Amino acid sequence: MGERYEDGGEFHVAGIASRLSRYETSQVAAPAYADADDADEELVERAATLLSVMPRNQLRATIENLLSPDDLERGRRAIDALIDSAFAIEDETGHIRRTA
Repeated sequence: MGERYEDGGEFHVAGIASRLSRYETSQVAAPAYADADDADEELVERAATLLSVMPRNQLRATIENLLSPDDLERGRRAIDALIDSAFAIEDETGHIRRTA
């Protein structure tokens, strides 16, 4: 995987792309949502992608923070748009998961 040279020099890594290739995903179609004024379309697409590639049952707060760390309200609106469009559901413990 990697080699550290005896003289303490450069670290060389090989084969990363081939190991990561299995994690590639196809493009996720962002759901159509009712109120385009409330949610940022780009954030809704990012949220859909995150829910597609991340492990199931992520905390809503985690997704919101990843989407918009400086403005959590924008992240909340994007998650709300996914829930309203039935792309995702939230359980009573605050975990979000894709419906399909």
